[in-house]
Amino acid sequence: MIYGVFSDVHANYEALKAVMAFFRKNKAGSFICCGDLVGYGPQPSECVREVMGLKNLSVVLGNHDAALVGKLEMRWFNHNAVAALEFARKSLAGQELAYLAALPETIKTGDFTVVHGSPRKPLTEYLLNEAQFTDNLGYWEASPCFLGHSHLPVYFRQSGDEPPETDFLLPTSKVMLAGVRYMLNPGSAGQPRDGNPRASCGLYDSEKKTFEVFRLDYDFSKTQELMKRGGLPHMLIERLAFGL
Repeated sequence: MIYGVFSDVHANYEALKAVMAFFRKNKAGSFICCGDLVGYGPQPSECVREVMGLKNLSVVLGNHDAALVGKLEMRWFNHNAVAALEFARKSLAGQELAYLAALPETIKTGDFTVVHGSPRKPLTEYLLNEAQFTDNLGYWEASPCFLGHSHLPVYFRQSGDEPPETDFLLPTSKVMLAGVRYMLNPGSAGQPRDGNPRASCGLYDSEKKTFEVFRLDYDFSKTQELMKRGGLPHMLIERLAFGL
């Protein structure tokens, strides 16, 4: 089974459309989303509805999603993020809000695990180093574990008694997953933060046990223009061009 893996859409519908077109082209029959459909961007309704329409989808709650539906306090967010969430709340219909509110924080299957931040703290922990990876090993079983939140395409792995490793996932660099415990972050579809503004996503082959990250061009100027029209913070608009 080929899975399209994506995370941190953040209401960037132009980026999401590019990701979905890529998945269709590569015959992904199932999907894994590591949360944060809303926040920052100008089209939360379009993004939520796009994801709602996906079949064979495993999707978890992100921290911005959680704050929007009252499951996480706004004090965890800076003023720019709060402004974007207030914009999203006015933009979403009741059905869309109910969909977000019903999302689980963790998904466990026989083939993989899905969280937003980390298995230990699904909504709030940023997985950034080997020590955190080691501390989280007891909180999940099925490997790989897919996660988002940091907006960085990275992997964490441990093989047998060897020390854990972490590094960036480079585009089209295939990771062989068999026999090794992996945490995999596909990067952000809608707001990358690794200095590359192109949308980031991945393909997981559950039979061959492989994972690849891909970067996709999209017209971020369209997203920026919609953000300007919506009165979203200038900093959020500008960062899209730089992948920061």
